Amino acid sequence: MKICVIGAGVLGLSIAHELSADGHDVTVVEREHPFAGASHRSFAWINANSKFPSSYHRINAEGIEAHLALQERLSTGRRWMHRSGCLLVDHSEERPATYARRIEEAEAEGYPVRRVDADELRRLEPAAVWPGDVDGALLYSSEGYLDNDIFGEVLQAELARRGVEIEIAEAVRIDSDESGAVLHLADGSSRSFDRVVVAAGAASGALAEASGFRIPVADLSQATVRTHSLLGLTRPTDVDLRHVLISDRFNVRPRHDGRLWVQVPEVEPRVAEGESPELLAEVAEVMAGELERLFGRPVEMEKVIFSGRSFPEDGHSIIGFVDEGEKVYCAVTHSGMTLAALFGALTAQELRGEESALLADFRPSRFDGGVARADDSYFIGKQ
Repeated sequence: MKICVIGAGVLGLSIAHELSADGHDVTVVEREHPFAGASHRSFAWINANSKFPSSYHRINAEGIEAHLALQERLSTGRRWMHRSGCLLVDHSEERPATYARRIEEAEAEGYPVRRVDADELRRLEPAAVWPGDVDGALLYSSEGYLDNDIFGEVLQAELARRGVEIEIAEAVRIDSDESGAVLHLADGSSRSFDRVVVAAGAASGALAEASGFRIPVADLSQATVRTHSLLGLTRPTDVDLRHVLISDRFNVRPRHDGRLWVQVPEVEPRVAEGESPELLAEVAEVMAGELERLFGRPVEMEKVIFSGRSFPEDGHSIIGFVDEGEKVYCAVTHSGMTLAALFGALTAQELRGEESALLADFRPSRFDGGVARADDSYFIGKQ
């Protein structure tokens, strides 16, 4: 088939890779440049941690394994998926209740977790200076992190090897009928395809609306904690961080080039102030302070990114056909880093006509009776 994938982020490139591997004639259309949106500015904690309902947990857990399988299958020698394990630490007085609840949640799903005491925590992360009142943590051994820049480079190289080019053009509307789909571009031109896959992240909603479809994605024009985050990147450091660290005070994880990605939950509400040099500088100072408290030494910040998210209105992935003739397929999710390899494989499977039971709860048709908003309440690890 002749298939167009709209969007060259982590989902679009993963889908294009699997479709081209299936032998389809694939075109990728991207408005700016590859990884221009949320895909290059993600904390990229790969996990199924506290993700509900069970069907959403299941696809995220499968997503971890799909990354590892794809990495082995491609055998490029470049590793993007690192199963480092994740340590979840609660510094508050609610720690016993937090740990009990999280263990109960994970065990109900058969998700690996165990309690580690203070001595083991210090052995697992010797670079950290843990406060005396931190008496342990939870270890999620199946989790890890994604070097998203490496993943994007590997996917683009694989696509180029198959002759798939990424075209810079803006999609403005899609028409479809029983014969196929027509993509209309901002320059006034149009092109015909057998199928079109919409993987344009936060822009998917507006494109769908212009096309007479429905893909309810949160509007990025007004910054809120639902749609935006403040993500910090340090300068290269010799801090020997071995796991993803998730806590009520900070989220920190390693990167392949010696830098660290960092988030501080305390400052997240400040996204409502809007992006400004003053805000980013103040947040960088807070992040540097948390890192110094964690490691007992200064860690210099390189930058803070005011990051917009691809966020389906109800918080869960939207994947499947959006039109009656099943010529236009969409894949939009907040968990794109975790789900990219899985959604690439399942999209190719479904475009072969093999429906995936894993995706039954995430079809666009669930919005036919209206759109529910995701719960905005905070919990440790909420990205």
